[in-house]
Amino acid sequence: MNKQHLRTLLARYRGGDCTEREKYLVEQWFVMLDEHGEPLSGYEGVQLEEKIWNQIMGNTTHETMVPTRMVSFYSRYWAVAAVFFLVSGWVGYYYYQKLNPASVEQATAAQAAGFVTRTNKTSTMEVFQLSDGTEVHLSPASRISYQVVFEEKKRTVNLAGKAFFKVVKRANQPFFVHTGEVVTKVLGTSFWVAGQRGGQAVEVSVVTGKVSVFQENEPNDQVTKSGVILTANQKVQYNGESRAFVTSLVANPIVIRTEGATAAPEQSFVFEDAALIHVIQKLEQAYGIEIILENEALSGCLITADINSQPLFTKLELLCSSLNARYEVRGTKILVTGKGCLSDHLNPTVDMK
Repeated sequence: MNKQHLRTLLARYRGGDCTEREKYLVEQWFVMLDEHGEPLSGYEGVQLEEKIWNQIMGNTTHETMVPTRMVSFYSRYWAVAAVFFLVSGWVGYYYYQKLNPASVEQATAAQAAGFVTRTNKTSTMEVFQLSDGTEVHLSPASRISYQVVFEEKKRTVNLAGKAFFKVVKRANQPFFVHTGEVVTKVLGTSFWVAGQRGGQAVEVSVVTGKVSVFQENEPNDQVTKSGVILTANQKVQYNGESRAFVTSLVANPIVIRTEGATAAPEQSFVFEDAALIHVIQKLEQAYGIEIILENEALSGCLITADINSQPLFTKLELLCSSLNARYEVRGTKILVTGKGCLSDHLNPTVDMK
């Protein structure tokens, strides 16, 4: 008895192709787990496994494993090994699914499709590559399932927890990350996905490239009208109760890099008597974020500043303070408001090295 046999058993059960004895074994396992309610501690879990094992074996021995004719040694061994693996290897997994009902269907389908599962049980990030070269940074207490060899037309992984992906670009083989009720589709980019318990709250943030994020409620992974498109330095949060997507900017936007580049290009944010509109355009180009000047009178204000070493939002704070203006993030854009320059000769200076 090996894992492949067990995957086959579960797939056959799901498809209604089990024998009566196999069907009984699987259903007995589910029934007994349901009878024990909420998750237990580690020690109590071990006791529960032993109890279920004894119950299943007792019932199976009398009701299914000893019919009117003698059961062969091989059949008996096969049934015993199957139940043992299900009890010892799936009790924890079952309880996780009870607390995460949105991912039950995903997990069942993944198991039947021959996915392998990897769980980070350490306290540090685990980094590894999938068969297509995609790099995965799996956070502690997170789990991912994936196929050893991806399908020809798509690449699919199921995530519970948080991970960072650097996806290898394959235009004819899009990459899908399923997290609870949410699907993230990419061609080639890098991004974070963080799913909370039950897939009821999911956050996706993009570092490079572009992704589409949508609810998993359409056949053939079609993007629904409620989905969103994200680019670098943007994020979206999904609320399972309201079934709504809310887009915004990441907490610390970084200078974006071009496709295929290993690092962001060097940028100079040193300005000498530069019109504010040109400073804003330079920031927009560097960070890929639209910055709107509400008052056109701000456009011609001259800026002398060295803001090379500051993060984006600090840059904006320094610029706004010199102009008696302010900024605010509205969705995936930034709005700068103010009355404009007090005179044509005003030349604000910001020198923060």
